Amino acid sequence: MPTPTVPFALSRRGLFRLAGAAVLSATTVSTMVACGREEISGPALDTLTAQLRAARADAADATAAAAVIADYAAALGIVAAQRTEHADALDTEITRATGTSTDTSSVTATTTQAPTTPPDLAAVREMLTASARSAADAARNESGYRAGLLGSISASCTVSALVVLA
Repeated sequence: MPTPTVPFALSRRGLFRLAGAAVLSATTVSTMVACGREEISGPALDTLTAQLRAARADAADATAAAAVIADYAAALGIVAAQRTEHADALDTEITRATGTSTDTSSVTATTTQAPTTPPDLAAVREMLTASARSAADAARNESGYRAGLLGSISASCTVSALVVLA
């Protein structure tokens, strides 16, 4: 005896539920893919690493200058703290993008040299201006978060050179 078959009937409400589930699934999958680790290499990685080295060198020079220039010790301390924060942010971005932490011993080893006389205030301003220019140039070649990070570093270095150390 044949069994009666009921044709599949999709109500309007059922159709909306199905469409909503499809949109939610597509959004979830695309978000998971987009938030994954982004591989960087070559020039982009070299740019971030160069900015990291510059930030650490600027922080070390500002700290050394603060020990000698008593009138600007507080301002140079602020500059050193900000450049250290820049280095930390760059290190975090490199780690996020590559999946491996930067080797801080090799980065600091390249910036640590034989003891020399601390830079004077004009030299610190020049270093900050050069770092600002370099970060601004690098920001033009990046997009998204990295461009914002480098642009913000450039702005901070400019303010430090022209306002904080004025």
